[in-house]
Formats: sequence, C-alpha cells, structure tokens
Amino acid sequence: MHRIGIFYNPQSEPTQRVAIELDRWLQQRNIVTWCGVSPDGMDTLTSYDLLVCLGGDGTVLRAAALAIPARVPMLPVALGHLSFMAEVTPDELYPSMERVLADDCWIEERALAEAVVQCAGCEPERFVAMNEVLLGRGDLARVIAISVNVDDIPMTNYHADGVLVATATGSTAYALAAGGPVLDPRSRALVLVPIAAHLHTVPSLVLHEGAHLDLEVISKYPAALSIDGRINRPLQPGDIVAVQRAPEVARFARVRPPSYFYQTLTKRLRREL
Repeated sequence: MHRIGIFYNPQSEPTQRVAIELDRWLQQRNIVTWCGVSPDGMDTLTSYDLLVCLGGDGTVLRAAALAIPARVPMLPVALGHLSFMAEVTPDELYPSMERVLADDCWIEERALAEAVVQCAGCEPERFVAMNEVLLGRGDLARVIAISVNVDDIPMTNYHADGVLVATATGSTAYALAAGGPVLDPRSRALVLVPIAAHLHTVPSLVLHEGAHLDLEVISKYPAALSIDGRINRPLQPGDIVAVQRAPEVARFARVRPPSYFYQTLTKRLRREL
C-alpha cells in the first residue's frame, strides 16, 4: 500500500491525537496520507488504497460517503461509543496496520440498500444506505400509514411511527432496537421492520436479497425519509420510496476471521467491548 487516508471524529480529543500519531507513523514509512474529518474535505479517494476510520459507527458511516464511491476498503478502529463495524481496538491499531501493510488481511464486502424517491412532478432521487432506510413520522407526532408492496405484490398497510428497511450491517443498529433480528454481516438480505406498529400482526421480515419494495405514504400527514440517520428528506402523501439492494458494496479490510462476529456478538450487545 502506498496511499492511506485517515478519517477521524473531530469531537473526540483522544481520537484526534491518535489520528495525528498514525499520520506521522505512516509518513515515516513513506506512505502518502490524507487526514480529515469530513467527506467535504476531499473530492475523491480513488487513488487511495485504504481509509482508516477512527471513531465509532457514526464515523464509519460518514467516512463511507468517501470510501464507497471510490471502492476503497475501510479499516474501522473502535474509538467510539458503539463500534459494531470495528474489530480493531486502539491497543491493536499499530500491529493491525503492520499486517495490513504486509497484505496480511482480507477484504469483506457488505451489502448496501438503495432508496429511490418517486413523487409527482419530481425527478427521482437516489440514496444509498449502509445501515437503514427509514420512512417515519414528519414534524407532527402522529402515527402515519405506509403501504408496503414486495416485488409488486401488495403485502400490508402499517399504521406506525415508521417502517425501516435495514441491511445486515444495519441489523445491529436501529433495526435491532426496533425489535428486528440480527443478520450475519455477510448476508445480502434486507430486513423489513415496523416501528411501534398499531394493532398489527405482520412481524419483522427477512427478505430475499433480490426483493424490491415500494413504501408509499398513504396517510394525510407528512412523513420523512432518513438515510442512516444523516440524510432527511420530507415526504408528502402519495410519495413512494422504492428500496432494494444496491449494486455498490461497502468494503472493509479485516485482520480477523469471519467467525470473529459471532465470537464477540454477545459482548457487543452488552457493550462490553
């Protein structure tokens, strides 16, 4: 590897110190580096070999805006409150970097979700989510009605605070808190999870990896679309959000075997790591 980016959480002083030290460590090994805190700080990572993410899962989600379009692997380091995507602890940072520089690692590819907003008189808008696509309440604290079609077949109407479609990565995030199942991170399936559904018997569903969903706002109250808790777009009655697995993938550089997810799952759910 010759060019490595460092993406860190600017709200954490310890993380900033680690970023500065890692930047110096890499330059001493003749590695060209970029060190930043926002996707706005750089147009592209196309020429880079790796993006080290220093922080929690929120930092990884922000870094993904740079890494995914450039197909650059990310190496998350667990320096945040929640770090389900990271397997490297701060104490293991430099031994892990030595292994990565020696090409003693493997690349994990994780599925993403694509959401396309369709509304009357508007051009379709496309978004890509690493964790989840959420169709939820707007400004009014009222239950909204959402019609769900799967592969063009009407399935049900939810009266709920919202409905989310999560990837395997997102299955341990908001979807889990809403009562959804945990998926193996290698799974390409999507999970449909209603949030506080009123008088409803359709549970969370694990969908086929090729499934296509249409979520339509059928209540008279406005709703909102959220992508990974970062992008928020208002929705009006009649608007449709089409969701399916995205053609892009998120790539992670890993130094532990795939079984590490199961080895640490219970501890992670108890936040012991």
